[in-house]
Amino acid sequence: MTICTDCGLPIKHQGLFCAAPSPHHCANDGCDAELCKSCSESYPLVIRSNVDDDPSSPEESKDELLKARIQCFCKSCFQRLSVLDFDKTYDVVDPPPDVARSGVTFVFVHGGGGSRAMFRPHARELAARYGHRGILVDLPGHGSLRDVELNLDTCWEELKSVLEDCDIIVWDQATDGKDGVNKENKKEKIVYVGGSLGAYIGFYLLQEFKDTLSSAILIDCGQNCGPGRSLKASLGLRLLSYVGKHYSNKKLAKMMLDVTKKSPADKWLIESVFGAGWFFDAARDQVELLGSIAPAQHIPELDFPILFMNGSKDHRDSEQLWLDLCNNTNSDLKVFDGGDHFFTHDSRFVEEMLKNMHDFVTVDLHW
Repeated sequence: MTICTDCGLPIKHQGLFCAAPSPHHCANDGCDAELCKSCSESYPLVIRSNVDDDPSSPEESKDELLKARIQCFCKSCFQRLSVLDFDKTYDVVDPPPDVARSGVTFVFVHGGGGSRAMFRPHARELAARYGHRGILVDLPGHGSLRDVELNLDTCWEELKSVLEDCDIIVWDQATDGKDGVNKENKKEKIVYVGGSLGAYIGFYLLQEFKDTLSSAILIDCGQNCGPGRSLKASLGLRLLSYVGKHYSNKKLAKMMLDVTKKSPADKWLIESVFGAGWFFDAARDQVELLGSIAPAQHIPELDFPILFMNGSKDHRDSEQLWLDLCNNTNSDLKVFDGGDHFFTHDSRFVEEMLKNMHDFVTVDLHW
């Protein structure tokens, strides 16, 4: 009897409960792992053809993406070949030695199905150009936290743990519950940056950590997915729930690759997105979260400024409402004309986006 290398269950070849007609093998030719049908589609990845030769132009980057194909690996090979370090749950990007520190720290939280690698190139650029530190966080159910349940409590716990580990907050062990956090931070300006799912969860986290944060930048969250959402948004959540239940990681990664190939996005996509892998195991939990978060309840509780960023071609039925609800008059909305949900990785907008982020956190009036 053949045992699946990843899940440890028998791979049955005959009978009513066949897991697969025959063992599936890791895409890594040097690996002898044998996998059941389910595990053989659990770890999708795009491997760059030449990891030592970065594309020198957006055209070359897009061409590389158009030629890319999804391969599936066993868990061990996936973790070895991914651009993520699975021994860590977050990364810190410090300015180079010859660049003075600005005193600003961006805390980046990625979108659904992705990982902390999503904003890694942006963090590196902000560090090199302006001296801003970046902290890149994996959401529960994603990246190195793939096996952790995704809900608001685990998101809170992970952000608290990272901020504590980075000496930004102090946890009072003598006090139980969330009120045990000493959220006073006077050393530096802490800016929450959330993209898509990271932005929607951010509405909740901003209120929980409002005494720690100086401001926030929320990206790709112009549509209301929570209470009072439109029929269009409800249908989108139902579709996401369905595919999350019935489609494998491999199939969903292939769908994402096909969508991205049609998008104008052309920058850093393999090294920060597809080269890290996709993590759709928590898709149904993601739907539950998106459907429960009410930005209109959280935003009025915040006194610091928020910069909203969206692509003009993305879903944006509530972006103006979110801005109008902000208490701080330095809050702002930036819409990138012609951008879609992936405008953060579109060479037409990256330079302006980075400058907008820098300007937003360094204007004296914002503090």
